[in-house]
Amino acid sequence: MVGQLAFSPVYRFEPIRPFTGKSWYNPFQGDTLEWSRANFHIHTQNWGGLTAGRRSPQEVISVYDSLGYTWIGLSEYQRINPSSPILLYEHGWGIGKVHQLCFWAEKVVWWDYPFFQTLSAKQHIIALLRPTTRFLVLAHPRFLHGYTGQELSLLGGYDAVEVLNRYGDSVAEWDSALSSGHYASIIASDNAHDAYNPHQVMSRWTEVGVPSSASIKLLERALLGGRTVAYKNRTPFPLSGPYPRFRLIKIEGDTLLRVQLSHRVDTLRIIGQGGTVRAVAYDSDEITYSIRVYDTYLRIEAYTSEVEAYTGALVRSGPHRRDIPGIDRMATAIQSIALGILSLSALLGGWWLLRTRADR
Repeated sequence: MVGQLAFSPVYRFEPIRPFTGKSWYNPFQGDTLEWSRANFHIHTQNWGGLTAGRRSPQEVISVYDSLGYTWIGLSEYQRINPSSPILLYEHGWGIGKVHQLCFWAEKVVWWDYPFFQTLSAKQHIIALLRPTTRFLVLAHPRFLHGYTGQELSLLGGYDAVEVLNRYGDSVAEWDSALSSGHYASIIASDNAHDAYNPHQVMSRWTEVGVPSSASIKLLERALLGGRTVAYKNRTPFPLSGPYPRFRLIKIEGDTLLRVQLSHRVDTLRIIGQGGTVRAVAYDSDEITYSIRVYDTYLRIEAYTSEVEAYTGALVRSGPHRRDIPGIDRMATAIQSIALGILSLSALLGGWWLLRTRADR
């Protein structure tokens, strides 16, 4: 465990800088919004049954097709499934479940830190994955605390966060990323391992702001641009009826945010810097908010007895993402030497104990 961390560079993480600027970036700007349903984190039977996936690709795709999904991604562990309508895979095989979803990946990256990951080790994995994928999602941060909010506020090089996942929702962690000035698109997924289990399917899903007839290129642009809404099903089974969708999310004159939905909801909330509530409306299908000078980003939440919905973020200036930070060469060398000495000491200590016992 100690030895593997000797291969991790030490990165120089930059200070947190929230979004600034007079103008606002709104991925939903326009008079009409059109949505298509997506789920990008689904497992099928793979690796000879060694991994937790119980159905064939054809069976899984059929289930999601029947539920009206336009975009379906089969996210096998360390394997790009050629049967997947959206090509991607789930990277990571360590015990800490520090995983990433790699969309349209050129190849599978096998390097990982299986036992323990420092902040720099997590950054190193992102740095290795970044050149191979067009859309990099940090999967289920809350699950086994794979990524903390503090880590998301410092890491660079990732495009999105899987905020809603059946194994744990990570809204606070996502807010930490946004509050630090890193534009992370929002994704929601079932993370289903048995598509025939009604409790696993349509528990979480993503609505993408493109028509069902859109090209893969338009889908990719919408995902990168944050034109997504994440939904959580509050019932134990897939929804069969209509649910609230956003008809209008518009900023007027960089001073007023107007939101309209297709249905009345129990609660509408506008959330800002640090995850704080900026405005609330009850039993309504609309809300308006006068933007304050101290607002750095804004996002909208909607609640009914059946669903929760979380829009992508509207931010000052633009959807800027932190680059991968530079490597601290001196600190890296010191770490490698120290861990090397520690590993050698452990080996020598083990050898001495064996010799001592053998001499008795």
